Amino acid sequence: MALLEFQTSLGLLVRASDGSDPLRYPTLTPGEHGYLSSLAGSDAFLFTTKVQRSWCAGRAAKAAYLTLSILESEKRDQLLSEWVNSGGGTRSFVGAESAAFLEFIGKHLDDPSHELTICEMEMAALRADEGTQHFECPELSEIDSPHCCLQRGRYAGLVRFYAEPQQVLNALIKREPYPPVSSKITTLLFGPGFDRLHRTASWNEVSLYERLLSAAPAAELLSEGFRREIIQGLLKGGAVEYAEPMTAVP
Repeated sequence: MALLEFQTSLGLLVRASDGSDPLRYPTLTPGEHGYLSSLAGSDAFLFTTKVQRSWCAGRAAKAAYLTLSILESEKRDQLLSEWVNSGGGTRSFVGAESAAFLEFIGKHLDDPSHELTICEMEMAALRADEGTQHFECPELSEIDSPHCCLQRGRYAGLVRFYAEPQQVLNALIKREPYPPVSSKITTLLFGPGFDRLHRTASWNEVSLYERLLSAAPAAELLSEGFRREIIQGLLKGGAVEYAEPMTAVP
């Protein structure tokens, strides 16, 4: 067996957690397969995998601290276990781990719910904070160019609160019961150019952000009734950004 295949096989053994056989290399001889199989059952190796799994779970828990803190312990442990089983908790860049884990968690939460709101808020705040390292306020007059196109900001996010936001956040901080889920929605926009990285969004701003599910020409948006000052305000906040000009399909 080549050294690379041996190292890869050991890594697969350490990561295996669902009972499947990770020794899938066809070049393994029966003797090599038997050696690795016996190694996987040794006390020393089992201790190594336990430590590695604990490290991955701890890293993932830190990556989504706020969201996990609002969940029931059984739900939290289940999501952590599933995430680690899928290979999570190993990324060297914490921001990438957080974004991926929060996206994973969000798919397992009720919509609407305060849990999902906190998850999306943590993800949006993380993205906006990352964007502060790259964001510069664009030239706002560019929206008058006939070739100008707009898209959602790469470091932007929209989060809906199904109760007064401060009530939800106070309950999170003080570990108190959350208010009932309400049909009255408050929406926050996140972006690297906003003060405190976010602000309450107006109905028109939410409409524009949702309209930009895909890039659109600025002239088209203006013709649809989206006001210039709304577009410019979201450009300044980084919730909207300039996109590459759209080309016609022959």
